[in-house]
Parts: sequence; C-alpha cells; structure tokens
Amino acid sequence: MSISSAAQLQRGVIVEFDFAVLPGHAFLLDICRTRLAKEGVRLDATLMARSMGGKSFSSGLNALCNKQQKTIDVPAVIAECYEQYAEALKGALPKVPAGFVDFVKALLGKGMKVVIVSRADSEAVRAVFPGAQPEKLIVMHDASNGFGFCSWDGWRRGARKNDLHERLCVAVAGSGYSVKGALTSGMGVMVKVSPQTEYQDVSGCDVHISDFSAGLADEVVRILRV
Repeated sequence: MSISSAAQLQRGVIVEFDFAVLPGHAFLLDICRTRLAKEGVRLDATLMARSMGGKSFSSGLNALCNKQQKTIDVPAVIAECYEQYAEALKGALPKVPAGFVDFVKALLGKGMKVVIVSRADSEAVRAVFPGAQPEKLIVMHDASNGFGFCSWDGWRRGARKNDLHERLCVAVAGSGYSVKGALTSGMGVMVKVSPQTEYQDVSGCDVHISDFSAGLADEVVRILRV
C-alpha cells in the first residue's frame, strides 16, 4: 500500500480502547463464562489464560472445549458473546477516565492524529470527545480475530487505514500479547494492563501506564522523537 508524503510525516497514536481504557477483558470473561456455563463448559480467569490467551476467539474456544471434552457451536457462541460485549462496552463509556480524555486532547494539541480502535458503537465513542476534529480523532471499528488482544497486522491495519505509517506511531496496548504485536509492527508502545493481563510479558514497551493523564502526551513525543 502506498503512503503519501503527508502521511510519512504525520505522527499518530493508536489506542486499543476496549482493553487499555475500558475493562474489556473483565467483560469478556464474565460474558463468556455465563454463556459457556449453559453448554456445561467451565471458564475462569486461569482457564481463559491457559486455553485462550494469545489465540483467536475460535481457536481458544475449541482448545477450551477439547480439554473439557465438550462440543459446542463455536461460531454461534462467539456471535452471541460479541453482541453482548459490544453492549457492555457502550454502557461503560460514561465511565471513561477523565485522564484519558485529557490525554487525547493533549495529543491533538500537539498535532498528533489519534485512532481509537473499538468494538463499541463508533458514534457513542466519538461522543466521549466533543469538539474533536474528525480528521484528527478517528474512531475505527475493527473486528480483530485475537481474543482480547491486537496482533501485529491489526496494529498495522489501524495505521495504514488512517494514512499513518506504523513506524511513526505509538500504540496504547492493554496486554502483553498486544505489546508483542505492536512491537512486531514497528510501533513504539505504551501499555496499561488489567487484572486479567498483568501476568503477561510486556517487555520491550516504552511506558507502563498506571493512570492516564495529559502529561503522557509528552511521553509520546519522547518516544517518537518529534
């Protein structure tokens, strides 16, 4: 894919919104656990990590069910879970941390393009950032195959679909698997893990985020050496 001269100069930040900002991993665990219980399949945080971590949703479910010698309609279960998941994400939008909103505003103020990647309703997500210019703040609905993480090609897609080059971007990731994918794609990486992903290896990332704030925009500038 060709990249324009302007895109080669534009710096960007791509945010794994559902997992780095919203409690997406907790939502997935709760929703999948409840749905799978109807099929007689057990799921908890440990089983999710061992059977589904780093896999696609379908591969992870198949691995989980094989270990428990259960047969289910995997595509149907995934569709049901993701439908509930999207609603849970939308319901959580009023609780987006003010510090994250400040972070995005600071990035925009520094001339960065910000790409928010989410399975939630795009218009509902955009409403969290009133007044932001649509050409600089992009909400991207992306159905990644990874279960609770973004692979290298997902990060690359987030950049290229929005006229960015991944080597001029910083990824805000929510798990070790996402960190690995972002590093593989050539991005700088900031990570904010959840209780469900704190066991994962995040080595190689540039910044560990405890809380979002406007000041983190300076870290992005440092990483990109603007």
